[in-house]
Amino acid sequence: MAKRKKMKHKGIVHDGDSLSLDFYYKRKRYREVLGPVSMTYAEKRLILKKRDLIEGQDKPKVVKVSFKQFTKEFLEWSKGNKRPKSWVRDEGSIKHLNPLFQDRLLSEVSPFLIEKHKLRRKEEGAKPRTIAIELACLRHMFNMAMKWGRAVSNPVQGIKFPKESEVKDRILSEEEEERLLDTVRTEPKGKHLEPIIITALNTGMRKGEILNLKWENVDLKNGVIVVEKTKNGKIRKIPMNKKLTETLESGKKVSKGEFVFSEDGKPYGDVKTGWWTALKKAKIKGFRFHDLRHTFGSRLGMLGADIRTIQELMGHEDITMTMRYSHPTPEHKRNAVELLDKIVKKTDTTEKLEEKRKVVSIR
Repeated sequence: MAKRKKMKHKGIVHDGDSLSLDFYYKRKRYREVLGPVSMTYAEKRLILKKRDLIEGQDKPKVVKVSFKQFTKEFLEWSKGNKRPKSWVRDEGSIKHLNPLFQDRLLSEVSPFLIEKHKLRRKEEGAKPRTIAIELACLRHMFNMAMKWGRAVSNPVQGIKFPKESEVKDRILSEEEEERLLDTVRTEPKGKHLEPIIITALNTGMRKGEILNLKWENVDLKNGVIVVEKTKNGKIRKIPMNKKLTETLESGKKVSKGEFVFSEDGKPYGDVKTGWWTALKKAKIKGFRFHDLRHTFGSRLGMLGADIRTIQELMGHEDITMTMRYSHPTPEHKRNAVELLDKIVKKTDTTEKLEEKRKVVSIR
């Protein structure tokens, strides 16, 4: 049996790997198992618990709403208010949350049970990113449940999310770009990818923004694309260069329907199959579609575009994200070092001219 250890903070008990509240108020003992949460969360929970006791709010009316029933309400709301991709992701997350929570009331979902879910999913081989997405969905569910009066607290607050393994960004070299575009041009099932890739490389737009782009948002006369459905909800305008303008003008002539990239008038749901096939045939390894966006930002940085301009073009709210997309590459570093050679050569040339002037002067 795990030994109960008193913590420095009065009223908090360490029970094995779990923290619990254990204190007296008006000669009555109050206990609550929090699970393997942080000390900061436990301290905040203790303060709130004591405050509720003092204000006489310790026993809020328990709303008996089942987890299973609420997920139906949440998914219905998600489908009507989120993008299709986000709604599908919520639906997938809930399928993995159901085994442990579907037979319980919302009020019975505790931090301890959530930690059990994390452990179970890890044992099933789920990746840290997948588990983090499921927890984010659960947290959002309880936030909405509180907003709609279905729950009085959010048990996900204070839960530590698994850290995602860092994904290395890749920049497409000019030679790889040429190989990739040559491949999609000659591949019957990949021809539709060429204008999509050119758009990504010359605008830095996300895949979803590109596939949902409508002609009404493409101003070919003034050379501007207006991106309305963005990740942060803010509209941004992206100027088009000559190459992109010519590509879209050619597409406009044969286009059917309102979407820029479509098949028989319907937008492409995704381009995964054609994309990975093209990469394989072009012999390009370790490159994601999203890396086209990273390539755009990095190329702008290499060509001397200021960081604020890159930030606005890519639609980043936080400039630290832009710093990530414009970090120095090995090519940047080599070009920078080679500038020193030019300075040395310039200095040598200047010194030689001075010597010639002196000789002429003496004569």
